[in-house]
Amino acid sequence: MIQALGYSQTPFNPHKPGRLCRGRERWIEAWEPEEDEDVPEMVRLVISGAEFSDDSAADARRGIPFSNVELATIVNTLFPRKTLLAWMEDGHPADIPEEAEAVEAYEAHRAGGKVELGVVRWHARITGVGSIRRLLGTDNNEPHVRGFAVVDASTDDEALLDDLFALGGLSTLDSPPAQYQPMAIDQLLDKVPALILLHRDKHGPALGIYLRSPMEAADTKLAKLCDKGGSLLVPFAIPPMLARWDRALSELRQTWMAENEDDFPVPVCTEPSPWEKRRRDRRRKKTDPDVVEVSTAETPEAPEEE
Repeated sequence: MIQALGYSQTPFNPHKPGRLCRGRERWIEAWEPEEDEDVPEMVRLVISGAEFSDDSAADARRGIPFSNVELATIVNTLFPRKTLLAWMEDGHPADIPEEAEAVEAYEAHRAGGKVELGVVRWHARITGVGSIRRLLGTDNNEPHVRGFAVVDASTDDEALLDDLFALGGLSTLDSPPAQYQPMAIDQLLDKVPALILLHRDKHGPALGIYLRSPMEAADTKLAKLCDKGGSLLVPFAIPPMLARWDRALSELRQTWMAENEDDFPVPVCTEPSPWEKRRRDRRRKKTDPDVVEVSTAETPEAPEEE
């Protein structure tokens, strides 16, 4: 299996945040901006991963845990020696870390259910990859923290709490869940240089890093991590959790062949992809009414178009 890390760095408009991973996560409905409110300058660096057998990526499992690059290591590499303010909303009482401050217990409906369950919110200042790893927990699909804000000694943590509540305090766990309010990101970036959110990809978490301006040398830092872990670094034109890995791999193959003498490290698919076969069958059915369409209930759905 080939393991890869995908990334994109593009402008982000909180007034029109666009979609998150289809069927996995959505934004909390954005509040209306003021009439004279300008669109803030903002950039989003999205990082996800995948594991697949060939360049069709038809059997891909998607999310950072499948990239062979640890999520905690990515955060620590992009923000070395930085202090992070971690926070959690709707957390499980058994997952409260030792560093947690202002722990608040309350009851909330989970996953659209009718029964209220006990949950907690908390925040904690941490430094170093070990602390990041411990707060994320061992469950790759459900990290035990919502995100991190990059802070320093002069940052007033208490001043951030209202904005953090606006960001995720009105989240829902329906399907797909709404975890973050995009309009609150702008307010937080007035107080901190970067905001790191855990988004959902198809099979595991992805990172969304929000900044005022592009992060310099992000691709170089990610490339070093991939070299160390034996993973392939794949650039995307749009966030990887929205894009087709087969198309990104095709574009990377062309660049690779022009710049390298070695063969591209991803095998070529020798079979038509499941979604291409389904599209072909649908076209045949439209042109020939006597063609009976074969059930595709077990065929994976085609990823989003770029």
